[in-house]
Amino acid sequence: MRHLFKLTDYSFSYPDQSVLAEVSLSIEQGEKVAIVGQSGAGKSTLLNVLYAQQPDQSAYCVQDRQLIFGLSCYNNIYLAKLAEHTALQNLLNLLKPNPRALQKITVIARQLAIEDKLHISVNKLSGGQQQRVAVARACYQQKPVFIGDEPVSNLDALKAQQVLEVILNSHQTSIIALHDRHLALQYFDRIVGLKAGKIAIDKPAAKLCIDDLDQLYL
Repeated sequence: MRHLFKLTDYSFSYPDQSVLAEVSLSIEQGEKVAIVGQSGAGKSTLLNVLYAQQPDQSAYCVQDRQLIFGLSCYNNIYLAKLAEHTALQNLLNLLKPNPRALQKITVIARQLAIEDKLHISVNKLSGGQQQRVAVARACYQQKPVFIGDEPVSNLDALKAQQVLEVILNSHQTSIIALHDRHLALQYFDRIVGLKAGKIAIDKPAAKLCIDDLDQLYL
């Protein structure tokens, strides 16, 4: 079987700091994988490395959101498919939303409870709303793989659950870094735990409990 993602004894370091050390990991199509661990454990670096293996197949929702302030929520989401339209179409879209794009984006925004924010500038939104705009932009790409770096960190428990359900239901494969261990156990079928740049846990979620994951944070 061909692995969708595969690392074998992979290490990465900066001149003064080791980030990942001898990481071996394979992920198959259809898996829902949570990456957990303390800040600085190497989660973001691992996601970057995995994304580089399948950039055409993956929608990557990065931690800093990369939204353009001054543009509406709609236009920030539309940016995900900017290359699919001509320069003239993109210019006109700034003046009047493309009807087909607006229809598709509205469906996603409704699922993420930001439909009423589509025509508001993102700089006027809360952190949690901005986070959902970033998730919507990734979902709008309609890629089979979703890679997310803390995509629900600014949301309360209920909204975080709703957003995760949208992500997991609309992608064949999901690899998501989380701090919330309860969400990891509840929504993912496999959990990879990082500690000091090494894989300390790699097991089905059904075989783990919260105490197992808490060991990563000691």
